[in-house]
Amino acid sequence: MEIKLTTSEIRTILQGCQYTLQLVGSSKDYRRLQSSEYFSTSNNVV
Repeated sequence: MEIKLTTSEIRTILQGCQYTLQLVGSSKDYRRLQSSEYFSTSNNVV
């Protein structure tokens, strides 16, 4: 199954993602987690 999106639809999706990331980033719990020594944005799974 192939999904075809217009540029406008892709832009809308990305704006929603940006808004969600801003919400998460402003969360006190997220900031506390991010400052933890165990927090990582690496995709490497060991």
